[in-house]
Amino acid sequence: MSHQAWNLLIYRVPSQPSTQRVYVWRKLKGWGGLYLQQSVCVLPQRHDLEQQLEQLKAEIISGGGEADLLAIVISDETQVSSLIDRFQQQADQEYQEFLGRCQDFHQELERERQIDNFSFAELDENEAELTKLKSWLSKIHDRDLLEATGYSTAIAALKDCEQDFQRFSQQVYKAQDL
Repeated sequence: MSHQAWNLLIYRVPSQPSTQRVYVWRKLKGWGGLYLQQSVCVLPQRHDLEQQLEQLKAEIISGGGEADLLAIVISDETQVSSLIDRFQQQADQEYQEFLGRCQDFHQELERERQIDNFSFAELDENEAELTKLKSWLSKIHDRDLLEATGYSTAIAALKDCEQDFQRFSQQVYKAQDL
């Protein structure tokens, strides 16, 4: 895939109410968009993203705003490389936050072990937390449009969480004589 073709969305939404501005920002960030400056967002040119951007552009306009969606080609390899680096840094920041939450998960299980809290309620609570981690990693990966390096580390951290949870589950079952 060539990373020289991009979609650039330049928009302006009414300042009040702020809900439309927040909605647009959340959509673009949710798709992995990189803000170059306020109300100027770039995404790699891909068919699925282009359709979503066209729909968002229509929503902005129907909400009383202005929007231009431009397909651009950047021929300067240094600029392309810089843009790719910024996308990857953005994704890697999210992966780092995910790794922090994985550490929190391990610490929570360890606290429960230290106080011998091997209840089904605690098992359910931690299973729900593990499910949230899995869902979050999937969302981060979906936004990681240009394959940041942090993904493989995040996958390994999630597997460690799953293994730790499995050990905790066995401890709960043993404590409950099951």
